[in-house]
Amino acid sequence: MANTTLLTILISSLVFIVFIVSSLAIYYFSTRKNLKGQREHFRRLHQDLHVGQKVIFSNGFYGTVKKVGDEKVDIGISHGTIVTVSRFAISEIVDDKK
Repeated sequence: MANTTLLTILISSLVFIVFIVSSLAIYYFSTRKNLKGQREHFRRLHQDLHVGQKVIFSNGFYGTVKKVGDEKVDIGISHGTIVTVSRFAISEIVDDKK
């Protein structure tokens, strides 16, 4: 009787471990594809960034690019108001044609 109880516990533990490992594998492969797409989006965004473009920051502010540096970008957010931000704070280039 004790052997069957131990065997049942062992089998249920193995099933639980297999379930956890398979769940983690599914999560890893599904997020990996999304991360690859995001990485490509931001790579293109930073390559295409130039003066005069309208952009959106990750916090929702809109502005126009005034100067592009290696790590920093000057953005006009209002008449006469220019802020210097990290180029990585820019989440999207606004297309006025839409």
